[in-house]
Amino acid sequence: MALTPYVSAAAFKAHPTYIDTDGLNLDNTDPDAQTAELTNRLLTASEWADDECDQPLGAHLWVQNERVFVGRDGRLKVHSDHGPIIQVVEVAYGFTPETMTTLTNPTVWTEQNNMVIPMGTNGTMAWSGSLQFGSVATGGDIYTQSKLVAGYAATVLDQDAAKDATSVTVLDPTGITPGVRYRIWEPGAEESVIVDPAWTPPEPSTTPVPTSVDLLTPLRYDHEAGHDFSGMPASARLAIVQHTISQLMRPDSTAEDEFPDNATSSTRSEDSRPKGMGLLTEARRTLANYRRDR
Repeated sequence: MALTPYVSAAAFKAHPTYIDTDGLNLDNTDPDAQTAELTNRLLTASEWADDECDQPLGAHLWVQNERVFVGRDGRLKVHSDHGPIIQVVEVAYGFTPETMTTLTNPTVWTEQNNMVIPMGTNGTMAWSGSLQFGSVATGGDIYTQSKLVAGYAATVLDQDAAKDATSVTVLDPTGITPGVRYRIWEPGAEESVIVDPAWTPPEPSTTPVPTSVDLLTPLRYDHEAGHDFSGMPASARLAIVQHTISQLMRPDSTAEDEFPDNATSSTRSEDSRPKGMGLLTEARRTLANYRRDR
């Protein structure tokens, strides 16, 4: 489960949705309660997007166990069920799952979601498992466990950041990579930032903690905590917005049917997407580009 929605409540409100978000929690008139309920809807939409793609879109630590074939060139070839691959943390291999050799931060050639891992000089494989006759480099099946970071960095600022600051603190540093460009989606103060190539990311964890991220150039604007710091493609974010809109569309008080068009609204009278299903169709079509590659 994501710590935060892939799209913040503030970013959703800035999108031209024409949706009333001030009456989502009928038992509480506090504006913060309305924002909290909108955040719940956006978190639901984010998990819906994960389900549509059959994998988490947000950056996450993924562990995969499988038996794979080692080619005659002595290279281990592993296909990751989750992607895109950001970092290969560990690869363990062995003739039995009880005795395996572990490579930490191995040299890896990635092709889409495929990893090609050289197993030593001239195909010679480092080995700490049970003794076997012959060389595994001549071909054969072995047990493998791959630990990697996959998906798109998608978190929020954990603290306010002032203009000209050269670092920001994010809630979850998972997937944030030195030298890569990200975007702060704060309405009215959006900007792209590049992580300092000299910054050292923390060890990936299933329980991430707020972390300071060094930037290559100073911030152009002041930023408040809670706004998106993201490497997720804008099209994927739009799909989450579209799903949330469809779930918040109010029924016509006269027709009383599901997600109808309001014929009295100039912004909806020519809408070709009755019942909001067109929004879901568009969202699913977009997310098809990010579905799990088996």
